[in-house]
Amino acid sequence: MAAMPRKETASGSKPEHASLTVKELLMLPLLKQAKLIAGERGVSAAITRISLLETADVSPRVRMGELLLAGGAMLREQSDRFRQMIPDLVQRGCAAIGFKPDRPSGELPKEVAEEAAIHGLPIVELPYALSFSDLVRSVMERLLAQESVQLTELQGRIHHMTRLLLDGNGLYAFLDAMENMLGNPVAIVRDQDKPWLSESLRSADAVEVWPFVQMLAGRHAGKLSSGGFTLMQNVCRVYASPVPASRFKPACLVLLERNREIQPLDVVTVDRLASLTGLELANVEAVREVEGKYVDQFLQDWLSGKLVSEQDWKLRAEVCGCSLPEETPLCAVLAGFGEGEQSQEKLREMARKIRSERLQAADSVLSAPVGADLVLIVPVPDTGRLEARADITESGVLQRLHDELRQLLGEESLRLFAGRPAERPEQLSASLSQARRARQAADVCGLDGNIVTYDRLGVYSLLYLIPSSEERDQFLQRFSIPLQHADKRGGGRLVETLEMFFRCNGNIKLTSEKLYAHYNTVVYRLEKIQNILGISLDDPEDRLQLQLSLKLCHITPGGAGTG
Repeated sequence: MAAMPRKETASGSKPEHASLTVKELLMLPLLKQAKLIAGERGVSAAITRISLLETADVSPRVRMGELLLAGGAMLREQSDRFRQMIPDLVQRGCAAIGFKPDRPSGELPKEVAEEAAIHGLPIVELPYALSFSDLVRSVMERLLAQESVQLTELQGRIHHMTRLLLDGNGLYAFLDAMENMLGNPVAIVRDQDKPWLSESLRSADAVEVWPFVQMLAGRHAGKLSSGGFTLMQNVCRVYASPVPASRFKPACLVLLERNREIQPLDVVTVDRLASLTGLELANVEAVREVEGKYVDQFLQDWLSGKLVSEQDWKLRAEVCGCSLPEETPLCAVLAGFGEGEQSQEKLREMARKIRSERLQAADSVLSAPVGADLVLIVPVPDTGRLEARADITESGVLQRLHDELRQLLGEESLRLFAGRPAERPEQLSASLSQARRARQAADVCGLDGNIVTYDRLGVYSLLYLIPSSEERDQFLQRFSIPLQHADKRGGGRLVETLEMFFRCNGNIKLTSEKLYAHYNTVVYRLEKIQNILGISLDDPEDRLQLQLSLKLCHITPGGAGTG
């Protein structure tokens, strides 16, 4: 996996531009007599806060950039504890330890100094006559002066980014400006959505960026919502700030430590800009919702046959921004999700996700909820004008589309039911009717496979064409209705047994297992069916008549009650 290039550092406590470094601390007038006992490698560490040590058990409470002040007696009396604590202090970002000897010739225990030198933690021996309160006041005055400068810069950053959004430049311009300002790429991560990326990530080599994008997409915003630094794969450190959200899914504004170390001012900037990001995301969601309603209504009118002229269709398509390949047949496809119906909100979310993706299986796939169904409009190749290739046939396109959608929507039970391709837009409603027939026939007739096309129905498609007539009623009266009447009189689940018998290809043992019934019980029921109808299940012709009658009874509305 390709690693993201970034500036390597020994510790997160050594930024490139510190507000007050340990080296600058030693230049204060109060510390002219101070001595750097150990940890010279860490003198560039930034000091952002100062605390007094009253006990050796403080490492869990130490924060990044903290200067710890201790008495010499404490270091001497608890030298073993301090020596063991030094690696943890460095890990937590402690800037330095300053100790005041309890006697003019006080010395730091040798083992503590050696451990500090190994880990690069500066330990400063303060002047014997120095008051801790004087040092705290001097350091805080210096930090406040530096913070004043940083607050001015922070105010300028917020003003610039606010103006950018007010000018209507959009999220990508906002992220690009943040990257330019902070010197590191940024991204917006939202649950189950592709992340928004700043310019360097969008334009970088896919081989380099893709592992990182996958990493961000797989990192749920909820796991980053606590904020702070996170060490991700490839030893890539990121800072995440939760985006305030009330009407959309949880999101985080993420700053990547890719080009240079993240500064304290950068962290505060990201925290402040997270609120602006939330406002812009809410605006994006509102626009998307309005546009989605227009597109949904257009597609619903189209699929229901309300757009009867090509001019009306082209005008509505142009207004809604729906583009489809010209002179390409269009196929209506129903998406099925196994047991249970999906809510209208879930169907709308799925439809908009499909419309927003550029699918590899087919260009410009459109989707909309129609009633309780999710309907897709899929351009399919005209095989009469193309060379014979399996991947560009209608079945090939639908198979690749199914595989993509199952991954995109996260629905393992997804099935597609397709009508015949329509040569003209106004014929699409007929294709949708065929797709619905394909789904109904697949359910009734037990057709397997992830993709069922209307043309695959074969003889079952003819059952839909049988009109309500005396001949049809006679056919049902001959084979189906007598069994239904027998079941109503307590005949012993005859219709259910016969249907399972056919599904099991005439295997009585398997039929009994599927019905959780004794083998002899199934034999008895089958003999009773033969006696009632006066037929033989060993006769292929009789079996065909029975199967057609059962299917026709299910497919034909009201068929079960005929007679």
